Amino acid sequence: MERRVTARYPVQFILDFLGQHTVGVGSASNLSTEGCAVEGNLIVHEGWNLELRLYLPGQDLPMEVVAAVQWTKGQKFGLKFLRMEPEQQERLRRFISSLEAGPTH
Repeated sequence: MERRVTARYPVQFILDFLGQHTVGVGSASNLSTEGCAVEGNLIVHEGWNLELRLYLPGQDLPMEVVAAVQWTKGQKFGLKFLRMEPEQQERLRRFISSLEAGPTH
């Protein structure tokens, strides 16, 4: 069994996905720099690659990412991020840094 190397953070945001003649929407949770868990509106299969648009809280534009489906359980599935542009990686890193810092009041 593969062990996780990066910290995961509980989040809630919407994403769109496209792949294998499938277009869907889901709610993402359990985010890390390497992937996330999703509850989608349809079933995907392990091994599929999906094009994602992540709508991170507090950000105007969605992030575009290519990810692989690592596991599935009904309409829940885990994604491993495969490719994103360097500026998208930086946006994700900054977003996760803000989660590490905790809420600002």
